[in-house]
Amino acid sequence: MKDTDETLAGEARMGILALAVKNRTEAAEAVNRLISEYGELVIGRIGVPYRQKSISVIAMIVEGSTDDLGAFSGKLGMVPTVKSKMVLFDQTVPGALGA
Repeated sequence: MKDTDETLAGEARMGILALAVKNRTEAAEAVNRLISEYGELVIGRIGVPYRQKSISVIAMIVEGSTDDLGAFSGKLGMVPTVKSKMVLFDQTVPGALGA
């Protein structure tokens, strides 16, 4: 991940990163490690076990450069049994990093 100074120089975007985890036991350690590694991008997070479908859903409000957000989402999506989707808002966020 880029240094904070490099991120400040780039365009900051805000968005939502959603994860569907099919095997929580298998994926939890890797998912939590990545969320911790990219923790400065995470504004807030909620996790919900969807027992009827045997999946866990995690939604995170995130803010950072498109490069950092893409790397975060991509690494999470590479974890076995995890699907990752990112939605970024169209404009930079007023008062955000680099905005």
